[in-house]
Amino acid sequence: MTSPVLVTGGTGRLGRRVVDGLVDSGCDVRVLARHEREMAPAVRFFMGDLRRGDGIDAAMSGVGTVVHCATSTKGDADATRILVTAAVQAGSQHLVYPSIVGN
Repeated sequence: MTSPVLVTGGTGRLGRRVVDGLVDSGCDVRVLARHEREMAPAVRFFMGDLRRGDGIDAAMSGVGTVVHCATSTKGDADATRILVTAAVQAGSQHLVYPSIVGN
């Protein structure tokens, strides 16, 4: 059995597509987002805020891979720093940081 994949910003423009692809591939998917949204039944949703560090530890527990799709008009560097620290502390082995810059 593989460890879960956490998608930050999994309700956003890029994140929704990443989540759909992971679910279609049979992955155990978790989503961390600031605002609750309806998700596919196969997805476990966690509400949190990367800039404040809220909700990250619960979402990160047991996760092997993080796909960081969350973005904002300000505070991205701090949010990413908080996420990377949480991933290291949780023992996550992979962090993928795609970008939609230019789309």
